[in-house]
Amino acid sequence: MTNFNTTFKFFKAYDMRGTVPELTSGVYYLSAKALVNKILIPDNLPLTINLCHDCRYSSPEFYQAFYTGLIDAGAKVNAIGVGATEIIYAAAQSNNFASVIITASHNPKDDNGFKIVKQFPQMLGLSAGLDKIRDYVISELKNGFDIKQIELKTVIEDDNFKKTVIEKWLNVYNKIGKVNIINTTLKEQNKKLKIVVDTANGMGGYLMPFIKDLYPNIEFVPMFWELDGTFPNHEANPTLDENIIMLQAKVRELNANLGVAFDGDADRCYFVDQHGDRLNGEFLVPAFAKYLLNELANDPTSSFDKAIVFPIPYSRATLDTVFENNGVPIVTKQGHTFIKADMKKYNAIYGGEASGHHYFGEFGYMDSGALTLALMVRILVESGNQASETLSYWNARYFVTGEHNFTLPENINLQIIKEKLKVKYFDGQVSELDGITFYYPDWKFTIRGSNTEPLIRVNVETKGNNKAFEKLNEIKLAIGI
Repeated sequence: MTNFNTTFKFFKAYDMRGTVPELTSGVYYLSAKALVNKILIPDNLPLTINLCHDCRYSSPEFYQAFYTGLIDAGAKVNAIGVGATEIIYAAAQSNNFASVIITASHNPKDDNGFKIVKQFPQMLGLSAGLDKIRDYVISELKNGFDIKQIELKTVIEDDNFKKTVIEKWLNVYNKIGKVNIINTTLKEQNKKLKIVVDTANGMGGYLMPFIKDLYPNIEFVPMFWELDGTFPNHEANPTLDENIIMLQAKVRELNANLGVAFDGDADRCYFVDQHGDRLNGEFLVPAFAKYLLNELANDPTSSFDKAIVFPIPYSRATLDTVFENNGVPIVTKQGHTFIKADMKKYNAIYGGEASGHHYFGEFGYMDSGALTLALMVRILVESGNQASETLSYWNARYFVTGEHNFTLPENINLQIIKEKLKVKYFDGQVSELDGITFYYPDWKFTIRGSNTEPLIRVNVETKGNNKAFEKLNEIKLAIGI
């Protein structure tokens, strides 16, 4: 029996995700029909959709159901087969059609979902039409829809289109990575970088063979590049420390220059330095912003503006760095739908989140784990620094707690918390762009509700003194958690 409350909760702020077997082929079939009938037709958009899927064990079944729903709704499908999220992003940019990937990103193996690009870089979230798909799905399920009544169609994949998309992606990679320049520099320096890459049996393993072939002077050491949607070695979620332990050990064992960990759909990657220590995502954003702003200043042919987009909850290091390098900071809400929209609005060269999402103007304002790796390689080669030195400027000046999540007592909600904080911190500068943020000359903090879980998220930062966790405890006491 279908649990409609569960189905309702599958549809998140930015995408759809749920757990098998509660998540069924019927949800995918109906979602595909709704995409055509509730989104594309009313908005007079082309009825051709690009479609691919990740390597999760449930993805081929759901891919077929979504494909069938699109065809039954009268659409044409450019079916790509297996691919990473950035491959579907490249497809969206190649023809400006709506594009879908069947994936649950970094979630556990029994989860699945989908992400929809309406028209790049616009993602389909609840505030942009995903609610219409959700409501249609639930309505049809309540009316007794049964996927067993549907004859699922054999997916006809377009290998030529897939080759075109991969070529487009590689062209962008070469442009952002300046691969020929990096190879020449390494050859002249008589260096051969050693980089350990753990793809956790996820879609990074699909991308890395292409990347490896681009760099004759870099030794990429593979860890778990075989595609296996059961994730037999560890979860494809490098935000959790337990999932990068093997990567850290391998970097130390081999005296490698860098370690890289991709998440499940490969739209994010994380780094550890030559010692195996994690590089702080809070400070990768200002480091990348500084690098790309300086490059932009020396490139009169660039079509991008000096805007850098980033969410309000994270480090003030990005705001300071953008100002220091003659950029224009664009502070936005957390989440890729907001960041991509503002990047397009301001023609930004770069946008970033501490969560590992990095967005590139050259890639249609979309995020990419592989392009993040390309940029990191450039920084290491051109600076000649060790990986541990790339963030030393910010590590010495800014102290952050990272994001701490709390479940609220039943008698407390975010609005009550806001009112308490306004009394306690009455002398701070306040922003309510996303949750609530208080600014002081030497520290700041943000509290916001999660878009995907029943939690509040707290970020605290101090500047010039390492008292961030002391302030975090003060805030917790003030709001009673």
